[in-house]
Amino acid sequence: MRVIINRNLCGHHAASCEVCFGELLRKGGRPDGNCTLDAIDDGKEEVTAVITSGGYTTELVVTAENREEIIYDGFMKFVDLPFEAFEVPPPTGDDIRRITREYQQQTKDAKS
Repeated sequence: MRVIINRNLCGHHAASCEVCFGELLRKGGRPDGNCTLDAIDDGKEEVTAVITSGGYTTELVVTAENREEIIYDGFMKFVDLPFEAFEVPPPTGDDIRRITREYQQQTKDAKS
């Protein structure tokens, strides 16, 4: 599965995001957090999380080997993001609409 996460949509503290992402990995299924833009079944056993936080984007591949550690230790230590990427202010309605429209346009363009 490929999960597209944009922390700029929720503005929660990073520790809250780690708990939410850990629950997704622990329970499986489709993510339902405010920050989740999409979950795509790519037929792979691993979960690839594309995480945007602040002005930064990175990917985290969760495999059978690192899954438990990410669930219990949190994803922050496994991604290549600077500390300031996790200082995300709460979004405004305009921010949420803009981010959602941009992602929908990217998805549409990728299919073309």
